[in-house]
Amino acid sequence: MNRAIPQEYGEHLAERRERVLGGGERLSFRAFWVGGFLSFFLAVGAPYGNMILRGSFMAMDFSTPGAIFLFLFLIGLLNCALKLARRPSVALGLAASSTAAWLVVYRPALGNLDFYSPGLMMATFLVLTTWLNLPVVLRGGSLALNRSELVLVYAMLLIVSALCTMGLAEQFLPIVTAMFYFATPENRWAEKLFPHLPEGVMVDDGTDSRLFYEGLSGPEEAIPYASWVEPLLWWGVFLLALYVMMVSVAVILRRQWMDRERLAYPIAQVGLAMIRSEHADRAVNGFFKRPVMWLGAALPLAQGSLRGLKFYEVPVPTTRLEWNLPFIGRQTLHLSVNFAVLGFSYFINANIAAGIWFFHLISTAEKQLLILTGLQSSQKIGLGVSDYPFLGYQGVGALLAMVVAGLWVGREHYWRVLRKAVGLAPEVRDDDEILSYRGAVAGALGGTAVMTAWLSYMGTPMWVTLLFLLVAVLIFIGITRIVTEAGLAVVRGPMIAGDLVVQGVGSSLIGPAAVVNLSLAHVWAADIRVFVMGTASNALKMIEEMEPRNRRTVFWCMIAALFIGAAGSLWMIFHMAYLHGALNLNGWFFQGLPRYAYDAALRNIEPQGTYWPGVGFFGAGAAAMVTLMWLRHRLPWWPVHPIGLPIGATPMMNRLWFNVFVAWVVKLGVLRYGGASGYQKSQPFFLGLISGQVLCSGGWLVIDYFTGAVGNYLYEI
Repeated sequence: MNRAIPQEYGEHLAERRERVLGGGERLSFRAFWVGGFLSFFLAVGAPYGNMILRGSFMAMDFSTPGAIFLFLFLIGLLNCALKLARRPSVALGLAASSTAAWLVVYRPALGNLDFYSPGLMMATFLVLTTWLNLPVVLRGGSLALNRSELVLVYAMLLIVSALCTMGLAEQFLPIVTAMFYFATPENRWAEKLFPHLPEGVMVDDGTDSRLFYEGLSGPEEAIPYASWVEPLLWWGVFLLALYVMMVSVAVILRRQWMDRERLAYPIAQVGLAMIRSEHADRAVNGFFKRPVMWLGAALPLAQGSLRGLKFYEVPVPTTRLEWNLPFIGRQTLHLSVNFAVLGFSYFINANIAAGIWFFHLISTAEKQLLILTGLQSSQKIGLGVSDYPFLGYQGVGALLAMVVAGLWVGREHYWRVLRKAVGLAPEVRDDDEILSYRGAVAGALGGTAVMTAWLSYMGTPMWVTLLFLLVAVLIFIGITRIVTEAGLAVVRGPMIAGDLVVQGVGSSLIGPAAVVNLSLAHVWAADIRVFVMGTASNALKMIEEMEPRNRRTVFWCMIAALFIGAAGSLWMIFHMAYLHGALNLNGWFFQGLPRYAYDAALRNIEPQGTYWPGVGFFGAGAAAMVTLMWLRHRLPWWPVHPIGLPIGATPMMNRLWFNVFVAWVVKLGVLRYGGASGYQKSQPFFLGLISGQVLCSGGWLVIDYFTGAVGNYLYEI
């Protein structure tokens, strides 16, 4: 069988790569100025919002609401104002008015400014930007961004979204500090875990982290910066290697997924719609001129605003959007409406959407079957299918089988990438990638080598290190595939890599030191609902809107965003913890998460053999996935996509499946009675659902910031 791309389609792809939407657009310093600040603002603002204001999370999942909110602000207000200020007199008036507003707000407290205040940061940036714009306008230019520059900014925001809360910062600081603070004679951490702790990667400030968790009691106490230097350096090496590997793998996968398999990238559609609607000769972005979009946005804006007003004790009616229905036996179906998830789900292929909700129903029925047959696991797994561990093993088996099968299907492309990397395939083009294939392969292999050396140096046996990294990377690729193909904004693996290796293989084989070391992987490979590989893959979808010669700059801006996102969010959380006490910030991240991680390590450190029942379910899940993929490829009439099998039993699906089902029903109706044209015309409404929920969440965070309200939580994503 000829597996090569048909010549006509190959010519079409080559033509598309040559297409220049921007008509000669170039990247300039203004993109780095705006992108750098907005990245930093998201890095510090997202943790401030969910830990100080305790409002809606803006960077917890792949929906990346914080990135969308700031991008809407950029194209709707800032870029529009800069376009209108292309005359020197208007530019001067804009700078003067922004300065006057800053002085009105902050001059009364000029001697006592809070430099950790996101509001002060944004206001100062706007003043500086308007004054920087003035000399540019005098030379005949403008700081208004073109479409290529907007792509660059959006890509940076997506990378930061993967680091500033759930993806890194709010996991890292608790894990490296909590063991000393929460250790007690009762939990036996000091007795069982301390002897196996790797040197240099944990923070011990001499007070058992008391200052971090309880805060500085007065000016006589100082932040022990010195105790943080070595751990941050050690972890910095590992995390940089991890994220370079993730971006490099995303580059290697891009053409196979985007050009050959034509994945839909539903989550990227919001950003693409906003970017494609930007025109240099129009002040207002076309995205805001669509009445249908505003009609969709009105629903979440109204529903969320009523909830926000009720929090302020305004007597307004609110609507309940969650219900539970009995299903089978003890099992119930959770029905909830989330406007953003509904909007993203509308862009999912109908066959894939059917697979998502169908396999959730099948998994729910399977849970009842396990109860009836008495098949209950003695193990405890977390952060996956924790209530039914056997289904966690089944799901991760299916997930890994899906990834391996996908790599096999794309083997021709990956072989060409490897040959290009070593200089044996000069005919293979990589000039339209953000990184050459040689650089991508070197980044993937080099990053993996550094992580391997790091874990081995910390005392993990080499074979355990290699197995763990292989499983972790395959899970990352699998979840990224689900995000890019199925468009699920909220997704988590059925089982984490650490549990699969430690409990599946058996702690007696891997040893106590490896058990403790892998518990530290909760920083980057456990309760991760958003990570760099997934957001980078969506960002790479955006680069189709850029001129090829501009794309190599994107890689270095992504690396810069990695540093900005990690440094900014860690800096903000670090100082909030010492100022207010980490115990007062977020109960799960600073108490529940580390206790779960180290209690699991304590439990798993006891010698246990290979868990054969779990291995059996793992194999059954893999076999089921291979069979379903074979049926889908061999039988054109096969109605459901197997991508829902790995995640069907996960708790996340309880809140997602109904939105996917509703979007699937609506989409089928629109396609049947309105055709492709009707579907195209209906898309702005669902983009409005997403934008409206994001605007509502972000807008009420701004309101709560100025009013000082705490706990006004509106939307889950």
